[in-house]
Amino acid sequence: MVDTRHESLRPDGTSALANASIIIPAYNEESGIGQMLDSLCAHAELQDSEIIVVDDGSADRTTEIAQCFARVRLIRHVHNRGYGAAISTGVKASSRPYVAWFDADGQHRVEDLLAVIQALEANHWDYCIGVRDGRSCDVRSRRLGKFILKHTVNLVAGQPVKDFNSGLRAFRREVILPYLHLLPRGFGASTTTTLLMLERRYSGGDVPIVVQPRVGKSSVNQVRDGLMTLLLLLRIFLLFKPLVFFGGIGMSLIVIGSIYGFYEAIRFREGFPVFAALIIILGVQSFFFGLLSDQISTMRREKFEHPDTRT
Repeated sequence: MVDTRHESLRPDGTSALANASIIIPAYNEESGIGQMLDSLCAHAELQDSEIIVVDDGSADRTTEIAQCFARVRLIRHVHNRGYGAAISTGVKASSRPYVAWFDADGQHRVEDLLAVIQALEANHWDYCIGVRDGRSCDVRSRRLGKFILKHTVNLVAGQPVKDFNSGLRAFRREVILPYLHLLPRGFGASTTTTLLMLERRYSGGDVPIVVQPRVGKSSVNQVRDGLMTLLLLLRIFLLFKPLVFFGGIGMSLIVIGSIYGFYEAIRFREGFPVFAALIIILGVQSFFFGLLSDQISTMRREKFEHPDTRT
């Protein structure tokens, strides 16, 4: 973990932050978006940055408030399409070499945004993630879901991941752009990009950040988003480790069928039972389906990836 809260001026006097597009997905955030945009627009080091607000079909005054800021580029979704879809829209519309994600609910501090972007450029990374430290706000009702998802992500990644779903992160635009088709439209875009960067072995790191209590009411529904978390777990496995998922099921069926079959054959001396053979065949099919799925998954992840975007 690095902390790069230093001046972001180059030798020629220009700001490194001028290379950054700040993507702000917003859905019914009238309570906090005005204060947040005020802070961004007023900060001296962000005067040359591009600020893009993607209003994801809000039914309140989010659009009206965002339009009050002349520097802000506003893009509207007619209907609510989800967090991931709003992020994708913003990244595609951006025009700077770096893109940073910044929540509209007032949870993120401007100084942390600067630190993430500065670390990305100073270290010539492909991505940088803001990792929430012990001072950050923690919603107790979400702890169980995060605990389960954290261990699943660690299993898929094959290594400990500090903060897989932090909403404050930055990328080189040319790195993240080819993978936008893989982002879920709603919940899970942050987790998916974390695993993509690790699995595709891009260079990156993290900086410590502090997440504050959100302004306004959260749109998170514990039951709905709990089910979405379970679906995300399955999606993560199928996207990144289909061979582990289907291959594990297949090998388990083969072992179970073999043990059962030989036990019955030896015990009753009436030959290998048909049911045991069916279990083994099902296991073999599952294993080879995993191999096929792994090839398809690899091709899907690489479909829009250009050789010069890899390090």
